[in-house]
Amino acid sequence: METKLIENPLIRDWLAEKRSKSTRDTYPYKLRIFLDYFGITPEELLKLTQKQTRTLALRFQNEQPDMPNNTVLSHLTAVGSFLDFYDKPIKWKRARVKPRPDVSSHVYSNGDLSRMFQVGDVRDKAMLALATSLGWEISGFVKLKRKTLQDLIDRAKENGEQFIYFKNIRQKTGVLRLGVLNPLAVEWLDKWLKTSRTHKIRKREKVNPVSGIFNLTDRGIQNRLKILARRAGIKTTGRVRFHNIRKWVMSGLSRSGFNEWQTKFVLGKSIPLADSTYLQTLELEVRERYPSAYENYLNLSTTISKDLKKKTESLEEENEELKKRVKQLESKKDEIDEIKKQVTNLTKQLESLMNG
Repeated sequence: METKLIENPLIRDWLAEKRSKSTRDTYPYKLRIFLDYFGITPEELLKLTQKQTRTLALRFQNEQPDMPNNTVLSHLTAVGSFLDFYDKPIKWKRARVKPRPDVSSHVYSNGDLSRMFQVGDVRDKAMLALATSLGWEISGFVKLKRKTLQDLIDRAKENGEQFIYFKNIRQKTGVLRLGVLNPLAVEWLDKWLKTSRTHKIRKREKVNPVSGIFNLTDRGIQNRLKILARRAGIKTTGRVRFHNIRKWVMSGLSRSGFNEWQTKFVLGKSIPLADSTYLQTLELEVRERYPSAYENYLNLSTTISKDLKKKTESLEEENEELKKRVKQLESKKDEIDEIKKQVTNLTKQLESLMNG
């Protein structure tokens, strides 16, 4: 029905005004779910009164107990957009559910991503290295072009550059951001791009586009993360999500001394006074600070070494304690042996006196 829905003139006219391709792809999908739920067509929906459309929308909301609030809201937003386009806006009267922060997903602690990186194959390593280098949302990550990355890497090799910086527009918001490819991402992307040069990329557009680099949809990438977490023996505290890599990168940049605007510029969050002079200054600041942030907080390979070093130091300390205890016991053993000798001598003397 989704293909037929897109061919509907009412839908085509509505989508034509949407600036973002991702919006044009996802809105009809979400509207279709709403229409199918009530078994109605776009034409029938538009014939309803304002009160009737509000009732249907709130029924849909209240009859989805297993659907997260944010997902419900995304469906209602699509429905509301369609009705608003045809001058039939819904008056919600604050009846919609409120968006909720994600508290049910696993938060990557120090070492989690490094352990996942360690157990992955070439594609997994390239994927994790790129994700932790950029800190992007999954939709932007999936839509990265293979040729774009290959050209950037080839140019960096020619110029002997370790870190690669490039401009990108975040499609969801239209905000300019500064993408960063760190040495680990460059190393493993280069290996993967060569390994997968002859791979045939699956064709699947619209709602779930396929990454031209990793040949996976966003769901496929999420599944790989779950598999890697399981292989690495990580005790998760909730759902393993790609989005929390973005939070991990944000935390690493902040801990390394990035200020709010520098962090937002890297991640593609809206910043005030986004004139060219200000952005040039931000780019210079990011270029100066990022190498240190990478070495101290964002290098999965270094984090592995740090973890091993900590474990080694802990074992060495434990070994020293055991050595001290052994020496103490040996010292006590000597004391016991000396006491035994004295007891033996005293016994002999006592026997001699008794026999004499």
